[in-house]
Amino acid sequence: MNRRSLLILCLVVAVDTGSFGLLAPVLPFLVADLTGSLNAITVTQVSALYAGCQLIGAPLIGRLSDRWGRKPLMIGAVSIGSLALLGSGLSGTLGLLMLFQAIKGGTAAIFALAQAMVADRNEDSNARTVSFGALGAALGLGFVFGPALGGLIGSYSPRAAFFVAAALTLINLLLVLFVLPETLTPQAGLDQKPEPLRWWTGEHGKLRQMLAVYFLFYLGFSSFTGIFVVDVSSRFGWGPQASGLLLCFVGVIVVVVQGGLLPKLLLKYRAKDLAEAGLLLVGIALIGVSAIRQGGYLYMTQLIFATGVGLSTPGLRTLLSTAVNERQQGILGGLTQSCVSLTSLLGPLAAGQIYTHGGFRLTFQMQAAVVFLAAALLITSRFRSQSTNTPSA
Repeated sequence: MNRRSLLILCLVVAVDTGSFGLLAPVLPFLVADLTGSLNAITVTQVSALYAGCQLIGAPLIGRLSDRWGRKPLMIGAVSIGSLALLGSGLSGTLGLLMLFQAIKGGTAAIFALAQAMVADRNEDSNARTVSFGALGAALGLGFVFGPALGGLIGSYSPRAAFFVAAALTLINLLLVLFVLPETLTPQAGLDQKPEPLRWWTGEHGKLRQMLAVYFLFYLGFSSFTGIFVVDVSSRFGWGPQASGLLLCFVGVIVVVVQGGLLPKLLLKYRAKDLAEAGLLLVGIALIGVSAIRQGGYLYMTQLIFATGVGLSTPGLRTLLSTAVNERQQGILGGLTQSCVSLTSLLGPLAAGQIYTHGGFRLTFQMQAAVVFLAAALLITSRFRSQSTNTPSA
C-alpha cells in the first residue's frame, strides 16, 4: 500500500474512532435525560447492545467486502452509521436510542475493513506490520481527541455530541467516496465468489491458536479499561479530568510507539518477537497497577502498558492476516472485530464482579494472568512470519 493511500486510510480510521470516543463521556448523561436517573445497569445495557450488534455485523460486512469490494461496504457502513447517530441524538425515548445504537453497532466495521485493505496491498509481513502499526496509531489519535472533545461538548448538551459525531462521519463519507482507492482487484473480488473461512476445521490450527491469543489479550485489555476509571477514583480520588489526562497520555504513547518506533524495530526483529515482548509488557504493567499505592505511579505503569499495547497489536494482526489467503482478509477483519466486541461485553462485566467481591489487587492480577497466558501461547507456538525484509510502508 502506497503512502498516500495508507495516510488516507489512517485518516478515515482516526475520524471514525474519534466520533466513537466522542460519545463515551456523554452517552450515560443522554440515558439519564431519557430515563430520569443515571442508572449504571441501563447505561451498560445500551453499551452492551452496541457491542453485541457489532459482534454480529462486523463479520457479515467483512465477508461481503470479500465479494463486492471494500469501498462499497465502507460507504454503506459510514452512511448508515451517520444516520444512526443523528437518530440517537434526536431520540425521545430510551427504546429509540437503543434501536439507533443497535443500528450503529451493526455497521461499526470501519476498522475491520481498514485491516482488510492493508492486507490487500501488503504481501510482505513486515510491511503489513508497519501498516497495521499506522492504523493503530490512527486509532490512538482518535481516542486522544474524541473523549476530550466529547467532554467539552457534552458539558453543554449530551445530544449535541451525537450531532458532531454524525458530522465527523460525513467527513469520512466524502473521504471514502472521492479520495480512498479500492484495494481489492476485480479478479480477486467481483469475478470470484468469496472463500469461506472455516476456522474451526483442522486446516486452520494456526489461525485458531492466533485467535485464542488475540481473544485472551483483548479480554485482559477490556477488563482493565472497563474498571480502570472506577479504580483510580476509588483508590486515589481522581476525577474525570485527572483520569482523562492519563488516558490521553496512554494514547500519545501508543501513537509514538506505533507511528515512530515500530518501523525501526522491524529492521531487527520479527513481528512475532515484538508481539511477544508487547504482551509481556502489558502483563507487567497490570501487576504494577495492582501494587502501587500512589496515583502518580500510574504514569509509570501506563507508560509500560501503552508501550506493550503499541508493540503487540500490530504484530498480532499481521500474524492473523498471514494465516489466511487474500480472498479471506475481509471476513478475517470482521472476525477479529467481533472478537474484540465479545471481549468488550465479557471483560468489563467480569472485572466489575471480581472488583466488587475480591478487591483491586485480585482484579488486576487476574487480568495480568490472562495476558501472560496469551503471551505463553504465542511464545510456545510454531507460528512464524514469512518475511524478514525491510518494511516498505
